[in-house]
Amino acid sequence: MSEAPNEPAERRLHPGRRLSDLVGEAEFWMPERHDIVVQFFTRYLFFVLGVLFFSTLEHFRPILFGVDTILFLFGGYFLLNTWFFTRALKGLTLMQLRGAMALDMLMVTISVIHDPSPVPPSALAFLMVLLGNGMRYGMRLFAETLVASLLGMAIAFGLRYRLGGFDVGSGDVFFGVFWITLATYAYVLMGRIDRQRRELDYRSRFDALTGLLNRHGLLAATDPLFREAHARQPAVLFADLDRFKHVNDQHGHVAGDRVLAEFARILAEATDGAVCGRWGGDEFVAVLDEGGHHDLDGLMARISARAESWSRANGLPMSASLGASRAPQDGTDLVTLLAVADVSLYRGKRPDGRGFSQHIH
Repeated sequence: MSEAPNEPAERRLHPGRRLSDLVGEAEFWMPERHDIVVQFFTRYLFFVLGVLFFSTLEHFRPILFGVDTILFLFGGYFLLNTWFFTRALKGLTLMQLRGAMALDMLMVTISVIHDPSPVPPSALAFLMVLLGNGMRYGMRLFAETLVASLLGMAIAFGLRYRLGGFDVGSGDVFFGVFWITLATYAYVLMGRIDRQRRELDYRSRFDALTGLLNRHGLLAATDPLFREAHARQPAVLFADLDRFKHVNDQHGHVAGDRVLAEFARILAEATDGAVCGRWGGDEFVAVLDEGGHHDLDGLMARISARAESWSRANGLPMSASLGASRAPQDGTDLVTLLAVADVSLYRGKRPDGRGFSQHIH
């Protein structure tokens, strides 16, 4: 059964997913190299300030550790951060992100516990960790960091009041309310920015009418396949709707848009698992991984049959000429393979403008 024709086309995604699903997937942003350098520079700055702060204290009240132990822990923090830094420059992983964040939280918590000020200014470093991770790596890590910050704050102040002899004053209450308000506002604001970023990313890569990838998105999505073309041997299917201008002229552009959207659905469903896109106008592309495992002639015949069946059921003309090519024998990049598939497609065109499936071996 086809989708309701009045459903907003830009809300559809291949295969059958909606924009809200994509936006809701709060995954991680992969930072650029300069972002990694800036963040680790900030960590080294925290290391320097922490060492200077604790090594120059005239009056220190040990709660869990003495000054020498704290400075030793800062030395370990420096070494571990250097290890994380060198690994991050080679390739950042989620485990490394979380490990570095946990190390930050540990050292900030220790610093706040031993800060001799009645209202510890070192607690602002929790915000540095929170914003530094959330603004660089997306909402999921932002949420994890927010929970870790709240937990670290609770532990640090709890130990200060329990073991350090500090009293709860108006400054502590004000600081706590201010910190929670600022952290919450930052989280809400970043959530809006993240959603807008995802929507813009979607619209830059997907065709608004059909929900398939557009040309830019198709080239980006298939690039990993063609970098390993000799090993993975992808296949390319190219489809061109027959006499589509006649559909627009005789039935109107609304009907033409419906034909395009329905053929996109047929192509995506028939090539389940393939990377599908609208190349432009009435041209569509499907890229199949490990193309040697697919019967391309049979696949093209099924697509043609489903298109003609839909046409009979809905009273709108829909048929397509299809061509195919395989890597690496026909080429090792999408543009070349499309050119080969295009040749096979137009060799199959009949004088009436309709085509049949043909595969260049």
